[in-house]
Amino acid sequence: MNLQILGCAGGIGGNEPYTTSLLIDDDVLLDAGTGLSRLSIEQLVAIDHVFISHSHLDHVAGLALLMDAVFGKRSKPVTVHATPEVLHALKNHIFNWSIWPDFSTLPNIDHPSMQYEEMQPGTTLMLGERTITSHLVDHVPGSVAYWVRSAGKGFLFTGDMASTPALWKNLGGQAALDMVIVDCSFPDAEAELAQLSKHFCPAALVKDIAAVPASVVFYIYHLKPGQEAHIMAELEQNKDRKFKALKITDNFSF
Repeated sequence: MNLQILGCAGGIGGNEPYTTSLLIDDDVLLDAGTGLSRLSIEQLVAIDHVFISHSHLDHVAGLALLMDAVFGKRSKPVTVHATPEVLHALKNHIFNWSIWPDFSTLPNIDHPSMQYEEMQPGTTLMLGERTITSHLVDHVPGSVAYWVRSAGKGFLFTGDMASTPALWKNLGGQAALDMVIVDCSFPDAEAELAQLSKHFCPAALVKDIAAVPASVVFYIYHLKPGQEAHIMAELEQNKDRKFKALKITDNFSF
């Protein structure tokens, strides 16, 4: 299993130019931010499944453009997996014929180019040799993390989140957890803003993951533009943890 980072920024104008999207092999996406613009039309057409962590624009904007790009070029629909709350937001606020066409009815209702598949938190889906499990996290309603593994190895993509002790309790000691991609959006000086917007700052993140083995590497994404170095410096003060800033040049094999 291969993981390519297409986008990982917490906004525009910073060190990383694209918002969140991760490509697993050549056919599965985790989130659909502006990082999708890095792919060719041939690569876009190859995407069969999109798993959405939550409904915020920086994580779904690319989905609308993906569907426009591949329309009429595929023999089967793209399947969008998400919680009921997220699917409701996509249907009512994006693919609603006002913001964007409803590709679940195009070219017609019997042969749509996009289909929705509800995925409740805590459920698992197998795609070939890959296993994807969703876990509820504290962000906007319906937000989930995705634990992805294959052949006994894997990673956790948390999506955007604040303190969620149950997530680490359930997954922290799993053998098939080699790395975690986790949100840490604000420096400690903005802890109040982080709490209000349900994101992590360094102190809150370190406290939340106390039960996770020190061998697990944490890749930090969703760093707010202009504050990347400051946030990472605060995290790196914790010498017993491995923190690295996620980059669009990163590729991982499992």
